[in-house]
Amino acid sequence: MSGQASKKKATAAAEKRPQAAAAAAEEDSKAAVVQLVTLKVVSQERVIKHTMKVTDKLQVLKDVWYHKVPEVTYGTGVFLYDGCPFRADSTPEEMEMEDGDMVDFFEHQEGGAFAA
Repeated sequence: MSGQASKKKATAAAEKRPQAAAAAAEEDSKAAVVQLVTLKVVSQERVIKHTMKVTDKLQVLKDVWYHKVPEVTYGTGVFLYDGCPFRADSTPEEMEMEDGDMVDFFEHQEGGAFAA
């Protein structure tokens, strides 16, 4: 009887392995799903939408803005999220950004001297 019992155990263990492998593969495929977020950069004159991975650096968003708005010189403005400037090496995930969130762009102003 011990021979039959060990065969049953071996068969049961063999049946569990494919199930475990399938479960592990399913977990891997879920982890492999890329999370995307669409952000809007808003200025007084323009709105640019850009979809990116939540793990991409926000420098990508800045670069896209300057590329799509060529009349604004690169580096001549400030980007704000929730009223605060952010670092270019941060990610939407770190900033807890959600799909459809807005980033404000303000171009630096020069001059402004009062003429009497």
